[in-house]
Amino acid sequence: MLVVIVIIGILGSALVVSVQSGYKQARQANCKSNLRQFGVALTIYRGEHDNQTPDWLSNLYPDYVDDRSMYVCRSDKNAGQNILRPPEYVQSINDNSTLDAPAFRDNDTGTGSTRNPAVMTCSYFYEFSAASVPSGWKAANAVQRNTMRDYKMDQMTYGDENNQDKNNNVMPYSASRIPIIRCYHHWKDMKLYGVAYAQRNTRTASRQPITINVAYAGNVFVGPPWWEGTLHPGETQSTGQ
Repeated sequence: MLVVIVIIGILGSALVVSVQSGYKQARQANCKSNLRQFGVALTIYRGEHDNQTPDWLSNLYPDYVDDRSMYVCRSDKNAGQNILRPPEYVQSINDNSTLDAPAFRDNDTGTGSTRNPAVMTCSYFYEFSAASVPSGWKAANAVQRNTMRDYKMDQMTYGDENNQDKNNNVMPYSASRIPIIRCYHHWKDMKLYGVAYAQRNTRTASRQPITINVAYAGNVFVGPPWWEGTLHPGETQSTGQ
């Protein structure tokens, strides 16, 4: 009887783990679907607006995105009603970034004057927004831009010191690598190797919580918190070299 009870307990534990894993995969699949649809909508928007991106993701509604539920990630405990990055996540990566301020939010707590008030909840961080660029953020052209959108376009056009070849020449970022939208709510699901911001000078890689992203080019990819720290082909997990 005791043996049977132990076996049932083991099988029950395995079933719980399997179900939890299934839930995680389902939430990730739904999030990736949202991001993929946003990527398509942004591509169409740029095609109709002389290659310009909207000020905010909410500006895509209702002409390019007709379902407001797309703006909420199922793994977001706040259902898109507050900050875009979980406090526990920010603490885990030792980041005190200003990007958690209301100026960068595209929901009712956001302060962007040109966002669409019809979109009241949003879980996603829009990298190319009309929010003001933090002081000191400059791409390789050394120009201080006014908006995040202009700064990101400079990164894609000129690159920065975090993207260099083996001869230390600064390289522009690929449109399929630079994220335009990011989701931070799956950070507990798994880890991957990437370079943390604090290790950017040595590009020493370590296991990092994941983010799910859609690139400017429209492809969806999983990356580290500091996307510039994604390992290049040929870099190793142990040294980043």
